[in-house]
Amino acid sequence: MTEELNLSELFSNFVNFVARNSRMLFMIVLITVISVVAFQKLKPTVYETKAICMSGVAEYERQEQIEDLSQRTAIDLVNFLKINIDNEDYQQLSQLLGVDIKIANRIKGIDAEQLYQQDMDEKFYALNKFEVTLLLSDNSIIEDVQDGLIYYFNNNKFILSYYEEYKKSCNNLISDINSEIESLARFREQANSQLSLGLTNTLAGKNKSLSNEIIALSHVREDIIINKKLLKPLVFVQDFAKVEQKEDDVLLWCLLGGFLSFILGLFIALVKEVKTR
Repeated sequence: MTEELNLSELFSNFVNFVARNSRMLFMIVLITVISVVAFQKLKPTVYETKAICMSGVAEYERQEQIEDLSQRTAIDLVNFLKINIDNEDYQQLSQLLGVDIKIANRIKGIDAEQLYQQDMDEKFYALNKFEVTLLLSDNSIIEDVQDGLIYYFNNNKFILSYYEEYKKSCNNLISDINSEIESLARFREQANSQLSLGLTNTLAGKNKSLSNEIIALSHVREDIIINKKLLKPLVFVQDFAKVEQKEDDVLLWCLLGGFLSFILGLFIALVKEVKTR
């Protein structure tokens, strides 16, 4: 009972304290909210857009697809551009992306993150895709920056050397598989001719085995051809969204600013009352 009375008295004293200083508290909160709104409206316009990408760099490097390593090199290359943006080195940024310096000057932020998927056991595993977030002061340059990122990957010396070796390796494998298929096809033709003459009873089984090997090799060859076409240094699975509305957090900042200014006002009012006693 005593505790309830103490709490009731404490709450009553707090309400009376706020009522006595309501005018000052109201002015502090109002000035803060107006300042926040003015700042949000007058600050430079920023547009945020996202895209989903994938890269064949891991395949060029012959990396094993372990946990989140599959897109790590590509993600690090995108995030490397932050250094130029943070240092406002737009000349270097324009050279890396192959765009005009005026376009590079309007890029205010970039960030790449690995994408994950949750399985039935509620465990997360890395996908072979990653997400790129872009902050721009001009939403009309989205396509230019997207093309610039492709240029950046296609002209990176590290990726370029690996990509050329990867294509050469694919061509050699395709050539070897074609030669092997031709050899197996010739051997099967010989087996068919011998079988038609009734020279052996075991060739029928071998003929089926040869057919299966040819089909298996054909599947491997098609997989290599598809990967060679699709596994580019950088591919946009989903292009950057064409955003029209700028990034605006007025409500959030007003609520946060109003709350903090109210706490500050309480402290000022308390100090004021202590001094006047």
